[in-house]
Amino acid sequence: MNVLRLITSGLAAWLLLWPGSTVMADWEADPDDRLQVRVAQAIDKVRSRVERSAPYFEDAYAMAVWPGITRVGFGFGAAYGKGIVIEGDDALGTVSYWQGSSGIQAGAKNFTMIIFFKDKESLEVLKQGKVQFTGQAGIDIATAGVAGTPAYSAGVAIITATNIGLMAELSAAFVKFNFKPYEN
Repeated sequence: MNVLRLITSGLAAWLLLWPGSTVMADWEADPDDRLQVRVAQAIDKVRSRVERSAPYFEDAYAMAVWPGITRVGFGFGAAYGKGIVIEGDDALGTVSYWQGSSGIQAGAKNFTMIIFFKDKESLEVLKQGKVQFTGQAGIDIATAGVAGTPAYSAGVAIITATNIGLMAELSAAFVKFNFKPYEN
């Protein structure tokens, strides 16, 4: 039995270190960078408030984290936020989130959003900054409101947590990401 345990633990260590599979390490924010400090606080918040997020933090190749996206709407709506893209324990750069929407919607909210990328290919899609179309429905009251995808879809999983707001919606939207790598 000891030989089997040794082989199993060796295989597990090998899989964790295999270059094709980056496990999200404990990334540390630069204390002199206000956005990175806010991102670290947002990660802690999602980890503690959204139990189902744990496997994504362990298995994701990379993630994009927005500590606060502000969204307003009354018939037509808009949202904006700025975050950071993290691969392993390296911050790759900043990413902005732009959204325009139309539908049955009224209110305003601020929420934290994390997009988990299953592999390098799905991360590259974000870096290209193409416009994407979404549909959404929900209601947020004060700080109550957590949403997200239950599994990876097209290589990404999204988890959000409401910071504050009062909003109800049934809308269609376009989303645009702008990635800007850090200069070394």
